[in-house]
Amino acid sequence: MVRVYNCHPFAAQLIVPVQHEPDTLCCGRDTLFVVSAGCKIEAFSVTEVGCQPICSFNALGKVQKITFSEIACYLVAIEEKSNVLSLRVYFNWKGCQAQGKSRVGVRIVGHMLQAPFEGAAKDQMEIIEVPLSEPPVSVSCCPIKGDLVVGCHNKVVFFRLKKVALAGQSPVFDFERFLVVHVSLKLLEVAFCNGCLAMIADLEVLVLKLERARQVENTAQQQAGRKTASVNKATDIESSDTGEASLSQEQDEFIFFQRPLELLGEDTWGSGVVLNLEWTGAESLTTERHNNVYLRQILYRRFAPDLAHIYSVEETALHSLQLLPMFATGDSELAAGSGKKDKQVLSLFCFFSLPHVGCLYAVGNMVQQLSTYNYPEKAKQAVISPQFLHVITRSNLLCYTVRCSSVAARDKDPEMDTNNKACPPFFMPVSALRMQLFIGLRAVCLSRNHLVVLAKTEAQVPDRPTKSKKQPPQKSKAANKMPSATSEAGWNLYCLQMISTIQLCKEMVDYSKRYKACSPQSYVHLLSEAHLMLKAALLDPDLCSQTDRAELVSAFKENCTQLGDCYSEFEMDDFHLALPYYKMSGLSLNDLISRRLLWEGQPQKFGKGFMYYLKHSIYEELKEPLNAETANQVLHVFKLAEPTHIPHALCSPCMRNVCLRMAWDHLERLAAISPSALVTLTKALVALRLEDLAKYQQAMQQYSETRLVCGFVAEPHLLQHRGIVVTELSRELERNQPGLLVASFVALLESHKVNLEEAELFFKALCVKDGDDETQADTPQLLVDFWEAMLIACSQESMIQLLLIKLVSVYIRRTARKQRPERSPLKTVDDLMNCCNQFGAIYSWIHTINASHSHPQGPSDDLLKLQSILCGSSIDVKSVLPLLHQLPEDDGPGLSVHVLCATRLGECEHVTDQLLDRCPEALLLFASCEMRQEKQPLWWKKLLPELCKRTKGAGRENRILVSSLKETLAAVATILQPLDFLSILPDEGIASFFLPHLQECSRKNFIT
Repeated sequence: MVRVYNCHPFAAQLIVPVQHEPDTLCCGRDTLFVVSAGCKIEAFSVTEVGCQPICSFNALGKVQKITFSEIACYLVAIEEKSNVLSLRVYFNWKGCQAQGKSRVGVRIVGHMLQAPFEGAAKDQMEIIEVPLSEPPVSVSCCPIKGDLVVGCHNKVVFFRLKKVALAGQSPVFDFERFLVVHVSLKLLEVAFCNGCLAMIADLEVLVLKLERARQVENTAQQQAGRKTASVNKATDIESSDTGEASLSQEQDEFIFFQRPLELLGEDTWGSGVVLNLEWTGAESLTTERHNNVYLRQILYRRFAPDLAHIYSVEETALHSLQLLPMFATGDSELAAGSGKKDKQVLSLFCFFSLPHVGCLYAVGNMVQQLSTYNYPEKAKQAVISPQFLHVITRSNLLCYTVRCSSVAARDKDPEMDTNNKACPPFFMPVSALRMQLFIGLRAVCLSRNHLVVLAKTEAQVPDRPTKSKKQPPQKSKAANKMPSATSEAGWNLYCLQMISTIQLCKEMVDYSKRYKACSPQSYVHLLSEAHLMLKAALLDPDLCSQTDRAELVSAFKENCTQLGDCYSEFEMDDFHLALPYYKMSGLSLNDLISRRLLWEGQPQKFGKGFMYYLKHSIYEELKEPLNAETANQVLHVFKLAEPTHIPHALCSPCMRNVCLRMAWDHLERLAAISPSALVTLTKALVALRLEDLAKYQQAMQQYSETRLVCGFVAEPHLLQHRGIVVTELSRELERNQPGLLVASFVALLESHKVNLEEAELFFKALCVKDGDDETQADTPQLLVDFWEAMLIACSQESMIQLLLIKLVSVYIRRTARKQRPERSPLKTVDDLMNCCNQFGAIYSWIHTINASHSHPQGPSDDLLKLQSILCGSSIDVKSVLPLLHQLPEDDGPGLSVHVLCATRLGECEHVTDQLLDRCPEALLLFASCEMRQEKQPLWWKKLLPELCKRTKGAGRENRILVSSLKETLAAVATILQPLDFLSILPDEGIASFFLPHLQECSRKNFIT
């Protein structure tokens, strides 16, 4: 669908001072070339005041088509001489002809001028003959690199632009043919840009991408291409045979057309078009480069002829093929006339047209149809720019909008289509801005900000010859091309200056206001069109100069404000777009609220979009707080439109300047209508800010802690703001209800409202003392309580291990420093062992070690919790080993931790030695706990020999060692056979000491 408006995209209409009737024309960025009298070429400089002549020169033949390249500033012409079509390239035409010099040098492509003509390249115009095996049909120049592509009947020839350095002379430009693409289409036009090749036949379009690939991928692609080619060739042969047989029988009765077809991306290989690559020049001598380059089909489309308008082949054929690149801003002067540096291509688009329909595709990062243009009458030619599509018919100049900037904006900025940035979609219906009456339009071309049109009128127009269906198409084409012998033509060449983008957008905005009341969709549509035009101007270097960029940015922000107003006021499905458009407008919330003062007392005027923007702006916590007047207005808006969101708004830091008495009154009314824990907690926060502790305590006592935790989950800003800013309510809870604070953050973490790092930073900021560095302060006890509470609630193994190692590191550091926490822990070790599986029961022999090295106050809670974790089965002991260096082994706490870790690692023999040396009274309890099952032999292989050895000269410890030896002998006697027991007894010793144990072993053996 095309929306029709009546705007004015043209600012002025000037006459180009041409002496003779133009035959054909083309444009560069600021240059116009007009061909007249067959071979005379006139060059004009296109400026704001009109077209100023630069020079004129003669071509070697009658010019049929002409194309200009900004890169290297050369002109390409398809010329006819003696009924032979040739291709010639004109270099150095501008300076020499402007200086009145007429020297001309002619050479063949690839051959440099030799002495004595070596200085000619900079002194005279140079004409390069480009020999071709077939007559050229179309020609195209790459706007990025200046390469030349020539389309012939059924092949495309690629020429690479290069600089050739001459000895002692300035370098000159030349071309090198490097690739010929044979295609099974009868080509009419070709276009080439940045490695993308487009071609059209009568009713077919094919777009190819020249790409580099790995050898393996290329081989597979070539094999698939060969299979497709062979199948297609066989199909073509069969279809041609069948078609010839059919046409031979009923040639005068029927004409057959293939059905329409559209293929995009990978599906394009099923088009049936056969491609054959022929490498020439240096590429034909090596397999290294062209094996890594191939043509990938990305778009194929076949049309059926429009039988409602068919008079001949020309009446239905495709035309106006163009590849349109959009560049990144800042590359406006790069490569213009120098060819030294490539431009940065942002997006690429392909346009082609039927007589009554035009199609625009994106062929860059994505391949997709963007727009379809339906013309009211037959189009003769069309040209496209980043902002407009200009189409000429017999008597009208049509101007349409395009969607290139919508795609380019998304290609440039990945943040587009988020809450921060938005852009109208590319599938939005296009608009016809203007239908300008022109009589006898024949040709059109675009030069930056000017449109050049050629109009010819005939004094006597002959009647259209009637053609029967039996008349061959070739004869019809020839009949149409025959000029009238009696007609006398009048002509004019106009240069239409495009209106400035800012002025056109202002006109569109004024024009759109007539639709605001009756058709809001049309109002938003026109504003969106203006937005895309401004976006195109900001993206396109040709449209965005440094002088007017500030004006464009200002107009763009104003347009964003207008679009934000639309989406905020009107009831639209995509009301959420008010948020990004208001953000891009650059206006603050204070400014936007002040613009809505007229809405006071009318809740129906606050649309979904405005409320969506307001809530996000408030919740995202603006950098600066709102002033008192604006904050009160925001509160009033919520009171009228969405009272349930008043608590959320009051918790935002940007609302700190709101009138607290007014806020309390609103909360009181809300609590009476819809009571909840969130409303109560918000009242408690406001009471704290009012310094009314009685109201605070009354509010906090209305609900249980479980309900209050749910209230904190519903609004995390009650406790903290972004950037780890602690609220008054958090500080009050830290002083009087730390358990509720910890439980609330556990719930917030489990509901993914905060992450672990944010929670840790919050507790550090909450507990840091004045004058202390938060990064160097010790871990506060409240954070340890939070980790312990998270360990109780958590079920994810990775999180459990992370929390365990955090707790162990704190317990070890405090134990090593003999440091007590600054406040009593919320849970004791017994509480944790009862409710948390990660805390295990402490071994009895560990209690013995603790008792043997008793502190006057007993072992600390941190040491007991550390021992409990190590006695549990959850922690990975290897992760604890790097922390053990903080604890020395010569005291009780360090010994207990070291031997616990060694025990968990299975090092019982090492632990036995340590206990024998430092705490023998715990040895038997350790052996009873650990030397069981497969470790039972350690009783007589390790423990008994060591006790016998150390009992000999134990001194004061003899009593403990002897007692341990007796208990060890008693334990071993119950396990071994008498002979085995006898064999392990030492050779030295008093027999009466060992004999009772041997008798006990024999007695038990006799009983069994």
